[in-house]
Amino acid sequence: MKENEKKIQIWLDEEGNALTVTWGFQPGYYSDSDDDRIMVRLDMAGNVQGFQVDDLNSIRNKSVGVKHTMEWWDQLGKDKRGSRPRCNLLVDDSKEEVARRLTELIDMPNIEVCANDTWLPLGKPVKLPNGKWDKSPASEAELDKEGSPLPGDIRIKLRKWWLATGRNPRTPNWDIVSTCSINGEMGLLLVEAKAHAAELAPRSDRCGSSNDENRAKIAKAISQANTGLHIATEAQWNLSRDHHYQISNRFSWAWKLASLGVPVVLMYLGFLNAQDLTGKTLFQSWDDWERCVKEYGKNVVDNGCWDQLLNIDGTPMLPIIRSYEQPFDP
Repeated sequence: MKENEKKIQIWLDEEGNALTVTWGFQPGYYSDSDDDRIMVRLDMAGNVQGFQVDDLNSIRNKSVGVKHTMEWWDQLGKDKRGSRPRCNLLVDDSKEEVARRLTELIDMPNIEVCANDTWLPLGKPVKLPNGKWDKSPASEAELDKEGSPLPGDIRIKLRKWWLATGRNPRTPNWDIVSTCSINGEMGLLLVEAKAHAAELAPRSDRCGSSNDENRAKIAKAISQANTGLHIATEAQWNLSRDHHYQISNRFSWAWKLASLGVPVVLMYLGFLNAQDLTGKTLFQSWDDWERCVKEYGKNVVDNGCWDQLLNIDGTPMLPIIRSYEQPFDP
């Protein structure tokens, strides 16, 4: 291809009555326009990379103009529907109101989030006066990173426990993290949120690291947590790097924090009636969500541990299942 030439890919689906035109091939996603027949393709920075037309015959021999307005949820890329924007909305309010919501969600005696606690994310992406977007308020938390509510020495210990080496390797992201008071001590609330049943899919739920040293270190860390939780509960655990990885790493990190003297509430949060997720099996009630979590965790975690205060070397760890209906109408 010569300099200044641009490749354009055109695909006409005569049977499906659809047209797709693409001139950018970076990772991206489709977003709605103001015409229900036309979707706009964006890269992860929000640049238009193409479009898709459904019901093509309805616009033959016509000039059609569309508007694509970037809303705050579009800044979340592929995660702009479901649990991610709902988490942003849940914490997008005054500190007093967010603290009240989180405390009510936990719904356990002697556990409280106060207005002077800190949490991540901070809310929705913010549109700046120049038209650009500040996405930082919506960032998920990595507990070992600067900006985490944990002290520096704890962050370092977590990173060394989980990872061996690598260039900018990642530790697990958390949907919501907040400091809180647990039985009068400073502790941490860790939230794993879901909005439809397929998000708990064990057949594809494996560690994604391609670094052999890190994979070995992660397996060792999860094995340590498995042993520690067995000792604490006298029950069978089967946490693993190679299956049910997400729930395995969630319980492993909660256990590790407690073993380092940080009291922990580990919340599995199901968002109810997420109608923006078409074609998905949604949670209609807390019972729906609880069944899904326990079925996913069957023979992996001790399902008798939920809502039980576990003693990890003298430090409390509390796994809980909660549900919440967060309005979101993109």
